[in-house]
Amino acid sequence: MLKNKNDYSVIVFFENSPKPKKWAYVHKLNGFAMFLDKKHSDWLYMNVYNRRSGQFMKQIKKGTFIPQTLM
Repeated sequence: MLKNKNDYSVIVFFENSPKPKKWAYVHKLNGFAMFLDKKHSDWLYMNVYNRRSGQFMKQIKKGTFIPQTLM
């Protein structure tokens, strides 16, 4: 189980850009989604990874419920 801050790496895919962007130190997923809505409103979905192991955890689409953390 993830306990520490910045447990996630996130790759975000955008509607108008063929190249995704990566953020390596993400703590709260719902807060990160609010940041994306404000600064990068054309985002479509994000792939969430365990930052330390690199293991894929979940794909989250814009407009769906986004939890603070993944169990």
